[in-house]
Amino acid sequence: MQKIAIWKQLTMSAALIAGTALAWHFRAELATLWTGAQAAQPQDSAPATADTGPPVIVSDVQAVSDDLTFSVIGTSFALRSITLRAPSGGEITSLAIAPGAKFAAGDTLMQLDDSDERLAVALAEARLDRATSERNRYQTLQDTGAAATARFEEAQTEFKVARIELDKARADLADRTLRAPFDGVTGLALVEAGDRIATDDAIGSFDDRSRILVEFDLPEALLGRISQGLAVTATTPAVEGRSFEGKITAIDSRVDPITRTARIRAEIDNTADRLRPGASFALRLDLPGKTYPAVPELALQFSSGALHVWRVADGKVEQVEVRLVRRRAGMVVVDGPLSTGDPIVVEGTQRLRPGIPVTVLNKTGVGNS
Repeated sequence: MQKIAIWKQLTMSAALIAGTALAWHFRAELATLWTGAQAAQPQDSAPATADTGPPVIVSDVQAVSDDLTFSVIGTSFALRSITLRAPSGGEITSLAIAPGAKFAAGDTLMQLDDSDERLAVALAEARLDRATSERNRYQTLQDTGAAATARFEEAQTEFKVARIELDKARADLADRTLRAPFDGVTGLALVEAGDRIATDDAIGSFDDRSRILVEFDLPEALLGRISQGLAVTATTPAVEGRSFEGKITAIDSRVDPITRTARIRAEIDNTADRLRPGASFALRLDLPGKTYPAVPELALQFSSGALHVWRVADGKVEQVEVRLVRRRAGMVVVDGPLSTGDPIVVEGTQRLRPGIPVTVLNKTGVGNS
């Protein structure tokens, strides 16, 4: 056993001596290999140390218009609408009022018995003729010096009184006829031919519905978005399956302090006469808004009591405080110092701190939301 151990020692010694001899013999080649390995080591490790920041995915800021669609229920009115009333009292001899009947301005709607008024006009005309004759006669006599000035003045006064009485008689006769005040349509009559009525009794309704006015309330927060001429789209249960285009024509000068709304009036053309005053209308208004930056919802962060996003600039991130304006289809409309095209971090925000470098994983996809 002792001999074997000595043999092993001799063998190992021989191997070490041979290896040393070979290393010495090829010492130049080994030095070249070592130098090349040292030079190659920094190049291989360079990619591992260049991108030292946390990986993130970014998306570009978009510019969007904060337009809103506002829907509301309104009540309609005729362009002009009145209640017809009797101009004087008496018996109705004829009545042309009927539901839906159309009249032009000046057309006769109702006639009262005017026998007494016609007699009064005839009597006033006769008195005026006599007064005119007397005045002319005394004027001729005064020119020749045969009549006193006082008598001529008296005749002149009687002529003026007779003319006034004729005008009054004719006005009383005109009041026996009710005429259309403008082009329009009558509703249901509240009286019948043969009825005896008093002055100012209601006769029926009369509307000019060539255009329909629709009034509704608008919240004060939206007043800055609306203006005269803004287009509206309206529908009504009275005409199913149809929509009607109109425009804003009036905005009230005051806001109701209780409801915090302002009264708005829209006008819809009704040349086809399909719409009726008093009907309800569902209105839709596309309200224009300002242009704001928009980012994906994932980009919006909350900390220290404020909202912010992370913007990548020169390979580093910076925290930008923003104000939420509105959420819209996976995006958030914000107000803040952001420009269109700014790269905003949407994934990988957990490890971010202001000013640290980051590794953008989708550099070639910057600009895609």
